[in-house]
Amino acid sequence: MTPNVVSLPKPNKKAGRSARKAPRSVRMSKQQATGAVANGSIAGVLIALSLSHLAHGIELAGSPAWEAWAMAIGIDLGFVGLELTKITANERTMKAIGTITNWAIVLTMMGSATLNAFAFVSNASGWMMYPAAVLGLAIPALIYVMAKNATTMWINR
Repeated sequence: MTPNVVSLPKPNKKAGRSARKAPRSVRMSKQQATGAVANGSIAGVLIALSLSHLAHGIELAGSPAWEAWAMAIGIDLGFVGLELTKITANERTMKAIGTITNWAIVLTMMGSATLNAFAFVSNASGWMMYPAAVLGLAIPALIYVMAKNATTMWINR
């Protein structure tokens, strides 16, 4: 009579530790997802700041508060949404809408930058008007880059 028992090799303690680690691709994916969330969170804070400044800048032109906020949301979330379109659309769709989408991004960013600069400058005086205007112009660019990075990193994680 022969036994049906097979002796298994004893695990190596060093191999056991490395076997518990997630594969490199999984770790990199989680790391990239973390970076995407961080970029997206910062972009969200900048959007909130920009919306407030845009609404203020639009109100300076004489619009009621609700119209100023509606326009601010349309401008800032518009260029973020348009960039998401570029990142997520397939090639055929981009051939159809690519040119107008790129123009819309540029124009909404210019409008956002101008109104942000107006809002910053309205609270500054003297030589501080110049750095205030630069800050106003920089906010939409930061939103654009951070939102694009966050979206691309999240999709390609």
